[in-house]
Amino acid sequence: MGRRHTARGSGRRRPGRVGAVLVALLVGALVGGCAVFDTDDDVRRARELADDLYPGELDVVDARTLVPETTGSEVTLSVAGDPDAAVRFRVDAAKDRCDGGPDCADALRTAVDRARREAGRLRAMRHAFDGCGHPVLATDEKLTAPWIEARLTDETLDDVLTRLGACAQRWVTARADQDPGAAQGWVTVNVAAPGTADDLPAAKSTLPTVLRFTHGPRRAALAGRPYYVAAYPVGDDPGRTVDVASVRLRIVSPFEERQAFSRRIDASVLPGLRATYPDAVTSGGAGMGVWRLEPGTVHRVRGYVLFCARPPADGKRCLGDLAALVTSDPEGRDAQVVRVLTDIRDEHGVLGQPPGGRGAGEARAAGE
Repeated sequence: MGRRHTARGSGRRRPGRVGAVLVALLVGALVGGCAVFDTDDDVRRARELADDLYPGELDVVDARTLVPETTGSEVTLSVAGDPDAAVRFRVDAAKDRCDGGPDCADALRTAVDRARREAGRLRAMRHAFDGCGHPVLATDEKLTAPWIEARLTDETLDDVLTRLGACAQRWVTARADQDPGAAQGWVTVNVAAPGTADDLPAAKSTLPTVLRFTHGPRRAALAGRPYYVAAYPVGDDPGRTVDVASVRLRIVSPFEERQAFSRRIDASVLPGLRATYPDAVTSGGAGMGVWRLEPGTVHRVRGYVLFCARPPADGKRCLGDLAALVTSDPEGRDAQVVRVLTDIRDEHGVLGQPPGGRGAGEARAAGE
């Protein structure tokens, strides 16, 4: 595509027609897969900075325009001697600004320092999980939630969660050694089904490791099917002990499956609610909240269903003035009401702390 420039033509055109033409060109370029403005000037500026500040150490490996901005690019550089590190910073050669500020030298130094820290954090994560038999498939962009493969059944559950807890402890210890001030309150591990890695999209092998493990299409493919999330609390003791016995496990499903779960859980729970509240109606959307697996099994989940004792007047939607703590199978069938929570909203109608103090977060997530 062409460089950034101002086109000059002869004659006068109506502003409306000129605007329409420009919009059409922009849309056509984006649909065609390339931006109206290229990244050449920004890449050239990034290379100049790299040669001045880190001669022979940095090499541009990627660049992309910053849509919907009309100038500037995100430029990515690799680091000689550290194949894991990816230096990413915004360069706007036309305005001589980098990462939004006027000092491009400081912006690059900050980006290099950040890239080296991120590379160290990724190495600590991979060493911890790869070293205990669960290789990392991918991680979130903040490098706080690895994806691994494991088979979770009622028979394997305790063993797998114990082993993952040991992996998490190795990781927490390594992180504490790297950055003593970065205390973690929880460790989260995403668990995909065995064989998931076989058909995952992969970034170019020439890119730094951080980019390959945070590759957007790869993470999207992992999240596009049901998976488990194991969350381990981390103590504030000197050893930062991971509390394996208190692990929380939940299932995360794609949006359409959560919608179907919501419909099924409503239909399944209503007969039990109407035994006490004959006119009960649910608020809907319970499947969008937090449903945790019952300890020791992958065949029962527990969560909250908000409901009204009777339909609101004037045909208004039920938002839920009562909450039922419910267990069901993972499909949302065979629901059983454990107990009903009352006074769950304050005087302003805001969903608050349920009586007993347990499950408040789940109740909020289930309702709004």
